[in-house]
Amino acid sequence: MKFFLISILSLLTFSSFAQLVTNGGMSASQLVQNVLLGQGVDVFNVSYSGSSQAIGTFNSTNANVGITEGIIMTTGTISSNAQGPLGPNNSEKAGKDNNVSGYSKLSQLVGTNTYNAALLEFDFIPYSDTVRFKYVFASEEYLEYVGSQFNDVFAFFISGPGISGMKNMAIIPGTSLPVTINNVNHMQNTAYFQYNGDGNTAPYNSNPYYIQYDGFTKPLEAVSKVQCGETYHLVIAIADVGDAIYDSGIFLEKNSLNSIQPVQVSYHLVEDPYGDGVTMAQGCSSAIVTVTRSGNNINQPLTIPINISGTAIQGLDYSSIPTSIYFAPGQTTVSFTINALSNPGLTGTVNILLKFLIEDPCGNEEYQTVELFIKPLEPVTVTVDDVEKMCKDDEVILTANALGGGGSYTYQWSTNETTPEITVNPTSTQTYTVSVTDDCLNQTVSATATVTVPVLAPLTINLTPDITEQCPFIEHDLVVEAMGGAGDYTYLWIDGNGKKFSIDPSVTVKTGTTTTYMVYVTDKCGEMDSAAVTITILSPPLLLDITPKQQICPGDSVQLTVYPTGGFGNYYYFWPHSGETTASVWVNPTETTRYNVIVKDDCQTFQVSTYTTVVVVQPTADFAILTNPKFEDLPITFENMSEGGNTYYWDFGDGSTSSDIHPNNVYTDTGTYIITLIVEDVNGCRDTITKPIRILEEFYLYIPNSFSPDGNRFNNTFKVSAIGVVDFQIRIFNRWGELLFEAKDVNFEWDGIYDNKMSRDGTYVWEIDYRSIHDVEDQHIVGHVNLLR
Repeated sequence: MKFFLISILSLLTFSSFAQLVTNGGMSASQLVQNVLLGQGVDVFNVSYSGSSQAIGTFNSTNANVGITEGIIMTTGTISSNAQGPLGPNNSEKAGKDNNVSGYSKLSQLVGTNTYNAALLEFDFIPYSDTVRFKYVFASEEYLEYVGSQFNDVFAFFISGPGISGMKNMAIIPGTSLPVTINNVNHMQNTAYFQYNGDGNTAPYNSNPYYIQYDGFTKPLEAVSKVQCGETYHLVIAIADVGDAIYDSGIFLEKNSLNSIQPVQVSYHLVEDPYGDGVTMAQGCSSAIVTVTRSGNNINQPLTIPINISGTAIQGLDYSSIPTSIYFAPGQTTVSFTINALSNPGLTGTVNILLKFLIEDPCGNEEYQTVELFIKPLEPVTVTVDDVEKMCKDDEVILTANALGGGGSYTYQWSTNETTPEITVNPTSTQTYTVSVTDDCLNQTVSATATVTVPVLAPLTINLTPDITEQCPFIEHDLVVEAMGGAGDYTYLWIDGNGKKFSIDPSVTVKTGTTTTYMVYVTDKCGEMDSAAVTITILSPPLLLDITPKQQICPGDSVQLTVYPTGGFGNYYYFWPHSGETTASVWVNPTETTRYNVIVKDDCQTFQVSTYTTVVVVQPTADFAILTNPKFEDLPITFENMSEGGNTYYWDFGDGSTSSDIHPNNVYTDTGTYIITLIVEDVNGCRDTITKPIRILEEFYLYIPNSFSPDGNRFNNTFKVSAIGVVDFQIRIFNRWGELLFEAKDVNFEWDGIYDNKMSRDGTYVWEIDYRSIHDVEDQHIVGHVNLLR
């Protein structure tokens, strides 16, 4: 269903991506005097230090700061680039290093170095006993760096009479703790914290109103007791802590720097016909003025004089106003009403100016002023615009645009509805009437509007007729022509598989089988018609079968054959690997290979292909010689490491053979022999490998670790057993390194005697230098032997 809006108000559009707005360019004095300053405070000696891009104004009407507008100060930038505070929160590490130094007072507050400090400071004089302003602290350090040393810091340092040193006004309500990342977050003082996502996931991608910072405080108020009329100094400061990377910011509410006086004057209009909050309609409006008081003196009576002036005449343009306000002891509120009277002679707007003479807590007299206006009424008029519907099913909104009178109206439509606008959907042209009565003048006027409904011819379409072909894959242009309806046609083509493939009025298609194509045509009003065209292919599909996967040994050949069915007429073959054009080919690959074949028929409008694979299989022969060293007359063990084998044949090079999987062989003579292993798999495919082996003369050296020179028949001396040793020397030492025995004959024997005495039981160290029949240089070894008796 469509809606056609005719009201001017309905034409208003809104930004699809609302967010925080920031601006720079104002001086520090302008920012304080024109933005931050509220009531009861005089400000002077304003200064700023820090980066010029770190301070400015903000408006968060369409963002979620919690404060609508005011001053923004950051540790980086206020600009609209990716490093600034403007949302959405689509970066998890936004920030800018301004290369500005820190601030010593903030460094003392957190006990570590600070960077990128921004300082706004000024002197001020309060005119009550309290000064206050509202703020929000935000940071990109949330939540990842809560509890860390990256505890970005800010403070509002106030100094002056009655205050010891510099006091920080940014305190968590009800505590003495400063507002910091580590003190206000998702785990501590959570009532004052607002999480804003991590910049990497929701909510930024589903809510465009968020700012860039990952977290911030709820709106808080900085408050300090002061002495009326005295001079104080305020330093508003913020800085990065630990490093200069991620940014933080403070938002200061506009006009929130106040030292509120105990007596305040306010007013509101009971009726606000002109929507400006200050103008009353003649004879139809009234205003209520309210004076409130607070402080320590409310138990004392109080009289406040009122000075009345202006171009309006009391008693003629407005009702009587008292010349003073009296508060009885304990009374905190006094109100009176001003009625706008009907004065036939009033021709233009007049004003009422009320000045309330109030003494502030400092003893100074000043005026609080209320200014109201009275405007004569204009005759009531109403208009409703005619509408011509684009589509017969469109709903239409009719809006009564009333002007004049007192601004409060009663509506009565011919449909019996009583709202300023109505929604109608006539099926034929129709006229509607609305009567509007002004609630002040009780004057009624009427207007009519005609809703014209179009009369359209039915939507019809013409489509290319059905097509018959002998051969497949012939291109055809399908064209659809639409007539009638509301025009501005859209098209949708659906193929034989139910898939959308075009939105154009004509398409080019080719198909291999009989296929029906559907087209749907829709006009701008949503009316739709459809049609179908079928392309019939007389030839059956060309299908291929081929020799299945084959296995061969290396060097063997195999025949491959393709078997076509269907299609039209003769078949034509092409094997890309060889260029052959027959149904069968012989192949003898040396490795596993895939063979493709392409087949056409007499249509020559298409080709089909298939493939088969010839797998070249053979075992892999391999073995390892496990025995080391390899000596004559000793068994040598061979480990079969072949893969895919079924039977094995070993030739050891000395006339010996074996069919074992892991055989042994003994060589009786030294020399080099060639070992051959032939492996055969279950298909009869073979692989062969040869490796040399060198057989050496036998070498053997055995050294015992104990002997017992006790006179028995066994083990009375320390000696070695050796074969193939051609040079030998042994030295035996006691535990103090004293040489006890030395020999150069491999057939030595030591009976434990040293210096004609039997050595004590114990462990003795020996050193042996020897050269075997296989060595070129002497070998040196060290060990020990135990003498036991």
